[in-house]
Amino acid sequence: MTSDSAATNITWHDGHVTREERTQLLKQKGLTIWFTGLSASGKSTVASALEQHLLHKGVNAYRLDGDNIRFGLNKNLGFSPEDRTENIRRIAE
Repeated sequence: MTSDSAATNITWHDGHVTREERTQLLKQKGLTIWFTGLSASGKSTVASALEQHLLHKGVNAYRLDGDNIRFGLNKNLGFSPEDRTENIRRIAE
């Protein structure tokens, strides 16, 4: 893995479970679904309902809500075009 980091005292650590092993152990493949749209358009409501539905079906699921992320990891970001881009970059990483 290459790094764009300016730090020289960090090392990437690969996990000990491969993607194939994780798929076999969990009996499901990993998947990310991004709900995008205008503010207050119902994204969080739909995502919460989907998470609950999947969990009740026995599918491992976890919802990361963009508003919740802005209370922690991205609490120093506003809503300028630059901050929105950085918000997405941090979440995707």
